[in-house]
Amino acid sequence: MADRRPKVLVVDDEPDLRELLSEALAEAGMDVTLAASGAEALDRVQRALPDILVADVNLGDCTGLEVLDRLRNEGRDVPTVVITGYKDAKTLTDAAHRRPADVLTKPLDLDLLTATIRGELTRQNTAQRTERRVRRLRRVAHRLNHQRKHAVRQLNTTCEDLTEAYQALSGQMALQQTVIAYQNKLLPAQNDDDVFSALFGTFARHSGAVFGVAMVCDAEAHLRIAGRFGVPQPDAPAFCGALVRPIVEDILAKPQCQLIDAGEEQDRFDAAIRRYLPGVTVLAVPLLPSAGELIGLVVFYRKGEQPFTDVDVALAELIAPSTAAAIRRND
Repeated sequence: MADRRPKVLVVDDEPDLRELLSEALAEAGMDVTLAASGAEALDRVQRALPDILVADVNLGDCTGLEVLDRLRNEGRDVPTVVITGYKDAKTLTDAAHRRPADVLTKPLDLDLLTATIRGELTRQNTAQRTERRVRRLRRVAHRLNHQRKHAVRQLNTTCEDLTEAYQALSGQMALQQTVIAYQNKLLPAQNDDDVFSALFGTFARHSGAVFGVAMVCDAEAHLRIAGRFGVPQPDAPAFCGALVRPIVEDILAKPQCQLIDAGEEQDRFDAAIRRYLPGVTVLAVPLLPSAGELIGLVVFYRKGEQPFTDVDVALAELIAPSTAAAIRRND
């Protein structure tokens, strides 16, 4: 209120008292507006909301308390000083129930009225400053909370990225260690059986239970079954031959590691084994000592266990060159 004169609306049906209050409050530095009735007071409030209302209880057309109730019902909760010439308990109680800034009785102490108005305006001004400060603090808190959440999301994303990178690196290192261990097993291998036994054992330890068929090229460059693997025992030669026959055709056309869901692609295989194929997944691994030179093929397969994964394919691609080199060395 320091930057302007406070606006006071005085409503009283006694002309002499209205003028007296107007002069006293104006001398105290206040901008005073007068109303002679409740209706006139409501009209003036609609035109310009005062900072404080001074209302007599007894007005010609209504009571000052009714004016106060009407303003509050309309959402215009103006701080009010109630004045009354009645000192009975009912009047004072009715006034107090409205929770005005104060209730003063006639004859009025103008100094007390002025002090009351100034005190209420000061309280009102302080409350407004506090409310503005609280709103600013809430905005700052909201902004800081938003920034904190954003920082937490970034941190979580970074942690997730680091965890993913660490897991990928750990997986790569584990694969490399498996490959190195496998290559060491190949050094003493003296024949193809030793090579394929080392291959099957390494893949089973790293990837889980698995069956397999090993094939090598004969003197006429035809792929022939050289070994069968599996726990507790490998499958019969007839089943293995029927399983690998269409796969050989695919590998010859496209010599790279291939994943095949035999259960979903039963029509590719001999009718005699189709009833055994549901749940069977296949990983075909060509053995290429050099580009375009196919000297063997390993077909791993599972029966209802967890299907082969990208990690299985990566392991197969990493150990295939060493296997091909060992087979070539035994020729």
